[in-house]
Amino acid sequence: MELSLPLALLIVGAGVAVGLLSALLGVGGGLVMVPFMVLALGRSQHLAEGTSLLVIVPTAVAGVIAHRRKGYVSFRQALFMAVGGVGSAFVGAALALQIAPEVLEKAFGAFIVVMGARTAWQGWRSKEKKESRKSPEETEIT
Repeated sequence: MELSLPLALLIVGAGVAVGLLSALLGVGGGLVMVPFMVLALGRSQHLAEGTSLLVIVPTAVAGVIAHRRKGYVSFRQALFMAVGGVGSAFVGAALALQIAPEVLEKAFGAFIVVMGARTAWQGWRSKEKKESRKSPEETEIT
């Protein structure tokens, strides 16, 4: 694939979206970067996953710096998650490389749908719980 100016600008734009969404919502860049690379750039799922993992490093560091300034980073919890995550990342990558790209694409899509539905459901339930705890004065129409 030759890198023309319009394509380079499109890729930079995707990087801007990844950085913004990663820091804004706390999502890994893979939720945006992998589908972008597969669907818009026509790259394989394997290449998209590997490249996305590399892009996450500087993006995550920038997001951590901004969140840390407000006190919203738990290094202790991050350490414990990293202990499990680093080792299992090697295993997960090895497994992914043994699976056909078409199967990975379907699994990735299913994962996004399930997690999106779960997150939306959790948000609705949280809103309902907050509304049910309001006092009668707060819900009264004036």
